[in-house]
Amino acid sequence: MALFDVPTRATKEDDSKIAKKAKAKAPTTKKSSGLLGKIESIRAMVENSLGQYKDEYIIINTKDGLHNYIDACIDSNYISIDTETTGLNPLVDIIAGICIYTYGQKGAYIPINHVSYITGEKSANQLDKDIIIYEFNRMIDYRPNIDMFNATFDIRVLRHFGISRAYCSWDAQLASRILNENELKGQGGLKALHNKYCLNGQGDAFKYDDLFKGIEFTKVPYNIGYLYAAHDPVITSELCNFQRKHLRLSSEREDIRRMAWVFHNIEMPMVNVVCDMEDTGIAFDFDVNNEFKIKYHKLLDDREKAFHDLCKEYQSEIDKYDVFDNPININSVPQLATLLYDIVGLEAPIDKKTKKPTRSTSEDVLKSLNHPIAKAILDYREFSTIVSTFIDKLPECVHTDGRIHCKFNQYGADTGRMSSSDPNLQNIPSHNKEIRHMFKASPGYVLMSSDFSQQEPKCLAALCRKQGDEQMYNTFMEGKDLYSEIASKAFNKSYDECREFNPDGTTNKEGKERRTQAKSILLGVLYGRGTKSIGEQLGCTEEKADAIKNSVFKGFPAIKQFEEGSLEMAHELGYVTTVCGRKRRLPDLQLEEYEFKWKDNKCPYDDPLDFTMTESLPVPEERANYYRKGLTHVYFKQRQKLLAEADKEGIQVIDNSKKIADAKRQCVNSRIQGSAADLTKLAMIKLHKNEHLKELGFRMLVPVHDEIIAECPEENAKECSELLAKTMSAAAEQILEMPIKCDVEVTKCWYGESIEL
Repeated sequence: MALFDVPTRATKEDDSKIAKKAKAKAPTTKKSSGLLGKIESIRAMVENSLGQYKDEYIIINTKDGLHNYIDACIDSNYISIDTETTGLNPLVDIIAGICIYTYGQKGAYIPINHVSYITGEKSANQLDKDIIIYEFNRMIDYRPNIDMFNATFDIRVLRHFGISRAYCSWDAQLASRILNENELKGQGGLKALHNKYCLNGQGDAFKYDDLFKGIEFTKVPYNIGYLYAAHDPVITSELCNFQRKHLRLSSEREDIRRMAWVFHNIEMPMVNVVCDMEDTGIAFDFDVNNEFKIKYHKLLDDREKAFHDLCKEYQSEIDKYDVFDNPININSVPQLATLLYDIVGLEAPIDKKTKKPTRSTSEDVLKSLNHPIAKAILDYREFSTIVSTFIDKLPECVHTDGRIHCKFNQYGADTGRMSSSDPNLQNIPSHNKEIRHMFKASPGYVLMSSDFSQQEPKCLAALCRKQGDEQMYNTFMEGKDLYSEIASKAFNKSYDECREFNPDGTTNKEGKERRTQAKSILLGVLYGRGTKSIGEQLGCTEEKADAIKNSVFKGFPAIKQFEEGSLEMAHELGYVTTVCGRKRRLPDLQLEEYEFKWKDNKCPYDDPLDFTMTESLPVPEERANYYRKGLTHVYFKQRQKLLAEADKEGIQVIDNSKKIADAKRQCVNSRIQGSAADLTKLAMIKLHKNEHLKELGFRMLVPVHDEIIAECPEENAKECSELLAKTMSAAAEQILEMPIKCDVEVTKCWYGESIEL
C-alpha cells in the first residue's frame, strides 16, 4: 500500500466470510432457476461482497456527467480504459459498456447496450452512442496518456463502436511480458498481476469472474455490474504505475534502459499494427478450398487403404484379438500399439524420460521403428492433419465479409516472436505450398510476400560484433556468402570451391555439399539442435557430424565463442539478450541437476509431538551429496538401484537435467530468434507508418516469422513492392549496421504463380 494511494481491499479471510454470507442470502427457490436465478445470485453476491465499495465507483449515464468526467481526463492528461463486451471477437460481439478512470476521480462505468434480462428490451438511462463518441473524440484530440490491459482487444472494440482514433500509450499486459516473460504462466491476467504487485498477494473482494460466466454482460443490470466493471480501469492504472517505476528509459541500469527501449519503440507501436491486421483479415478462396476437399479427402482415403492393405499380411493374427475394430481403426492408439508391438512384434523403444520401454505411437517413435506399417501410419496422419486442421476447418473461420480474421499474439513466444490463433496461419506445413493457395488477394488487388535474406545469420553477426568479434560482420560487408566462407575456412578450401554455383551458373556439386554442411552446422547451433539431429539432416553419422562441427568451429571460432558466451551470460545473469536488448530469462539454468526432498514432505525424523514445527526438515546435506555423487555419470541399472535406495529411505529425487538441457538449448536460439523478431516488428512498424504506402492502398495481412504477407491494388504493385523491400531493409539495417536484402514476390494467391512487374 505504500506504493499507491488506493482503497483498502478486503483480505482473503474477509473475502471468504463475505462470500459465505452472500451465498447464504442468495435466493434458492424454484423461481430462481435459469437466467433470472443467476441474475438474482449475482445481485446478492455483489451487494454483500462489494456493497462497501458503492461510494468508490460511479455510473455515468448523463450527458453532463460524461462531459465533466472527460474534462477531468483532459485536465489530468490521463485516462485508463477497459471495455465490457458479450464475447472476445470485436467483429461480432456487442459492447456492453466502457470503464474509465482518471486521477482525482472515481472509477466509472458508462453503460451502453444493457438490456432487461426479463423482456430483452434496452435498459433505460443509457447514453446515446453519438454523445459517447463525441466526448471520447474530444478527449483524443488532446492526446492524453492512455493505459489499457490487452490494448489490441479494447482498441478494436472501441473502433467498431465508432471511436475510430482510439489508441493506447501503455499496455500493462505487454509491459508485464517485457519485465518478465515467464510471469504467472497461464494466469498472467490483470487481477493476478495487480494482486501480486499492488496488493502484495493479499487479494481483494473483486475476484468474482465466475459469477458472469455463461451470461452476457449486457444482461447484467448495470446498477449491479458497474461495481465490478469500474474497478478494472482503477487497478489497470495502479498496475501501470507500478510498471512505469521499473521500466524507465532514464534508468541508471543499461539493461533496464534497453528493455524500456524495446517496449516503447517496438511493442507499443506494434499495437496499432496488430489492430489493423486483425481488422483487415485475408480473403479466402472457397473455389480452391472445394477443389482441395475432393483432392485431399481422396488422398487421405488412399493412405488409409494402403495401411489396411499392409495389415492383411497379419490378418490371421489380428483375428485372434478382440480389441480391434473391423477394419482396424487407424486413429486408435491402443489398437495401433497392439498391432505394432504384439502382432508385428516390433521392439518397443526406450522412453528417454522414464528409461522404460514405451508402447507409444508418437511421430518420433514411429519414425524410429522403420517399418512399412509405421510409415503408412505417418503418411496417413500427415494428410489427416492437413484435412482436419486446414481443408475442413478453415471455411468455418471465414467471417461474413469473406475474409479470415485471425488473432495475432504480439508476444506469442517467450522470445518475442509473434504467433497467431483462431486460426493459426503460421503452422501450415512449410513443405506443402499449395495449402496456402486458399488465401487470395482481394478483388483488384495482388498479394505480395517479402522476407529477409539470411536474417538469422546476420543477427548472429551483429551479436558477435557486440562481443568484439567482427569476422562474420566483415564477411557480409565484403559481399560474400557466409555459408561458403564458413565452409572455406572449415574445410581449408578456396572460397570459390565452396560456392553453390560456378561462375557460368552451373551447379558446383562439391562446393554445394561443403556449403550445405557449413549451413547445417550454423543453423543447427542457432536453433539449438544437437549433433545427432544435424547428422540426420546431413544424412551422416553423429560422429561425422561432430567432426564437421569441430571443423566449422575451428575455421570460424566466432560461432563457438558466441555459443559459449551465450551460455555464460545465462549462467551469470539469469538471462540472455537480443540485439535490441529484449531479455529471455532462463531460470532453469540456475537449478541443481538433482534436488532432494522428503516424500509427501514428511521427514522420518520429525517429532510428531513438536507442534511448533511448521515445515519438514530438509534432507541432510550428507545424504543429498551421497545421491548427487552416485547419480552422476552412471549406467541405467546403477541409477535405478540408487533411486530405489532413496525411495526406501523416504527421499524423493527430483531430476532437473532435462530442464537444464532445454534451457541450454534456448540460450543461443532465444537470442537469434528474439533478434529476428525484433527486426521483423521494426520493419512492420515502418511499413505501417509509411504514408505513401497508405496512399497506394498497401496493407499488411499476415506475418509469418521473417516473412510479411501484404496486398495492394494491382496497378500499384510495382511501386509498392519496391517500397516494401526498401522499407524492410532500411528498418533492419538501422539495427544491424550492415546491408540486408529483402526478396519480394507478387502473386494472386499465397505462394501462387509469380507475376512479372
